[in-house]
Amino acid sequence: MSDTPAAALAVQTQELATGTPAGIGVVLFLNEYSLNFNVLDTQVPLNSQAAQSIINYRYGPDGIAHTADDRRFVSIEQVDDLMYVGPAALTALETYARGTGRVELPVDGWVGTFQGVSFNVAEARRVLAVVNTQSLTALQSTYNVPAVAANAMVAARPFYDILKLGRLPAVDATALQNLKTATQLGEQGDPCTGAGTCGTNLHCEGKPYDASSPYGRCVTTLSIPGDGASCSRFVPCEDGLACHGLDSGATEGWCRPAWMSGEFTAYADLTLQGNTTPQTSTQPVVGLATVPEDITVELDLAHNNPSRLVLTLEDPGGETALLWDGPNEGTPPKRIPVTRGIPRDGTINGLWKLHVVNPSGVGNGKLREWKLKLTSRWD
Repeated sequence: MSDTPAAALAVQTQELATGTPAGIGVVLFLNEYSLNFNVLDTQVPLNSQAAQSIINYRYGPDGIAHTADDRRFVSIEQVDDLMYVGPAALTALETYARGTGRVELPVDGWVGTFQGVSFNVAEARRVLAVVNTQSLTALQSTYNVPAVAANAMVAARPFYDILKLGRLPAVDATALQNLKTATQLGEQGDPCTGAGTCGTNLHCEGKPYDASSPYGRCVTTLSIPGDGASCSRFVPCEDGLACHGLDSGATEGWCRPAWMSGEFTAYADLTLQGNTTPQTSTQPVVGLATVPEDITVELDLAHNNPSRLVLTLEDPGGETALLWDGPNEGTPPKRIPVTRGIPRDGTINGLWKLHVVNPSGVGNGKLREWKLKLTSRWD
């Protein structure tokens, strides 16, 4: 894969905020038992004043680690409020959390850019697998890693994160780019950008036509035993298959390849103010077959008058479903199967939208996140 998709995805990354994957990763890192000034000052690295400010907060009034007055962070806002901690420090913390695997991301989630070379999760995994296992000779001859970099990699391995590899003094842009290029063929489930970007017996499926994501997913071209068989809550499908139809209320479903199912989470952090202005949160869907079967929405909604809200789901083709009519149906549940509105022969891969409006303008709150659970089939 070229650098272009990863670079494009980099500008779409979720804002560093409380409750987002990046926000959770940074807070977890800052709350680690072993955190000390040296880690923040030299490994992240932060300005020494910002590092000391964080340590002062963590260690509490007595300034001693692991005593009764130690404090923990519960939000990014707490970190941002500290003396000497500003945008540059927060960016460095997020880069460190992403690069060391502390941020939970999908396989096409952007991990970071090192020596000018961008990596998503799958690319980082494939490169580390090679660096940790291949001989010095193979790194140079098969993966075109310059000798100085190859020797440094062998001496420093194993690598458990891409940050350590990307910051190794002898490893430059040429070494990283050559490794990435030589490991570009995706494995099953990995992101792909089109024909020729997946490995043996795999092909690239589910790349959106609306360009909401540069990626599809590598899926198998081989038949799976049990595909098309009946299933239920009590009679599961064979390995590699998932039971479709149950989330729409059926008692008996049908088995389809597991890759035809997916969960996609939007960390919306969408403020719902006390007015009638419509609000929209979006979530790209990739890697599924062509049309939807089951559609389920799960909500993380904090609102002081939720029964006033009207929620509408829109598929990538512009078809809509009235998800919940608060004034007539009351408080929306956390899980809503979509059984009306959106046709089952429409577009599934692409940008889905959740529209929220408060016709009365009474009440306020926040849509913290929402999850779209989908199963698909061939049209």
